[in-house]
Amino acid sequence: MWTGIVVALALVAPAALAQVPPAHERALLRWLRAGTYRQTFTPEPAVHRSLTSAHGLNVRTWYGPGLVDDLRAGRVPFRRGAAMVKELYGAGVGTVVGWSVMRKIRPRSGRRGQGWLFFERLPGGGRFFGRGLGVCTGCHAAGTDYLLSPFRP
Repeated sequence: MWTGIVVALALVAPAALAQVPPAHERALLRWLRAGTYRQTFTPEPAVHRSLTSAHGLNVRTWYGPGLVDDLRAGRVPFRRGAAMVKELYGAGVGTVVGWSVMRKIRPRSGRRGQGWLFFERLPGGGRFFGRGLGVCTGCHAAGTDYLLSPFRP
């Protein structure tokens, strides 16, 4: 009996790991490059023009299962583990050139977004990583629990 339970857990573990972006920068970058989020995250219908210039010209956002659940339930603030990945396409629409990630790491977001872990990797080596980064929260504070994207799955 225990063997069956262990085998079942082993089969579930990789999918569960794909649902939340890693909280360490190197592991997160490996996870993004592998496209792991595409296994369980819900994407916007297509690449489109970014609402702001902060993320380049064209983007596509993928919503993590926890964030999708929170949005569908009308739960705000979002629960810890809520996450999204924004693919950055630059001027084109066919090749991902970078990523932006938001991951809720605390139950409360805080006045300055300290409950969110932000990451961005831009073409040419530009990058941001950390909790409550002002360069991110300056705009995202206007959103619903720091979520600005209007897409709702």
